Amino acid sequence: MNHTMKLTIRRVEGAMIRALGLIERRGFAVTSINASENQPSHELELIIGLRSADRSIDVLARQIEKLFDVCSVSLQQQNEPAIRLEESMAC
Repeated sequence: MNHTMKLTIRRVEGAMIRALGLIERRGFAVTSINASENQPSHELELIIGLRSADRSIDVLARQIEKLFDVCSVSLQQQNEPAIRLEESMAC
């Protein structure tokens, strides 16, 4: 199944690598990445296309939001409205 995940992370060394590494370690294939920078807040907004046959995207989202530099996570399955998870306490 294809999914789209939107992450807002702090623009610090290693933050993007930690998030992408967790995604791949959990068995998801990254199919696309789009990044944009929010200058005033020094945050990056990542829109990541994911594919997995049998993995739960909700579990992945909960694991990613526990990463230190992740400010927010939202999910959107194909043809479904976005689901926003609570903001991380780290940001």
